[in-house]
Amino acid sequence: MGVFFLFLVALAIGCLSTLFWIPEDDLGRGYFVTNALIILVLLALAAAVLRLDPFAPFGSQARLGSGLLWGALGASFLYYAAIWKERWRAGRWAALAAIAAAVPVLLLAVQGLARSDVDLPLRGPLLVLALCTSALLLGWSLITMLLGHWYLVAPRLTFRHLVLFCRVLLTLVVVRVVLVGAALWAASSVGELVEPHPWRLLTGPEGEGMFFWFRVLWGLALPLLLALMSLHCARHRSNQSATGILYVLVVGSMVGETTAIYITLTTGVPI
Repeated sequence: MGVFFLFLVALAIGCLSTLFWIPEDDLGRGYFVTNALIILVLLALAAAVLRLDPFAPFGSQARLGSGLLWGALGASFLYYAAIWKERWRAGRWAALAAIAAAVPVLLLAVQGLARSDVDLPLRGPLLVLALCTSALLLGWSLITMLLGHWYLVAPRLTFRHLVLFCRVLLTLVVVRVVLVGAALWAASSVGELVEPHPWRLLTGPEGEGMFFWFRVLWGLALPLLLALMSLHCARHRSNQSATGILYVLVVGSMVGETTAIYITLTTGVPI
């Protein structure tokens, strides 16, 4: 349940972060209303999961975490209402408020759910960076794929938007690869006599080795290749090819990041 909760909140944050990069007049109300509905459904599902007993992701910070989650849901609804009325500036402020409330929810929950008895250098900063970039990758992969579809609705839409989103997506995949490398370096630097050893927990057959290598291949190597291919298609104004590739990238990102969240919770190593 913890993995599902973190996935929902992370995906909602990532989707929210995509809302500021395209002038609203270029895409119209329909595109942003669609995104707002996706975000509302994700946060509503997260709130529903939070109500399940005995699920308690925030530990001693239960009241704070719950309040922030409901605040993020409320701000997202305000964003939806503002976009419906085409109050673009108010919508942007509401989206910022939703992000400001949802990010602490993600960080509080992972602190309460992740294994904490594993000795890992720089665990705190690596955990924050891993969760935040994971959220961005999830959201940008999904919304970039939806943006590719939107060219069927608005065929005269400039391709610079799709190219920009593909570039950001490629950058996020590269950043995730770098951060996984940093986590592996931190795990390997721990003394061999330390138990439980983070490297063996992460990569060994006695730990989560099978899931780790699956995460690397399906959640990093495949999205990296597909992000390069989608950017190439977008540059050549082939939105249908780019969108088809992005479909597979979305699946790879979601499977890979969900696996990464599971490994982070069970081993305490943020990858």
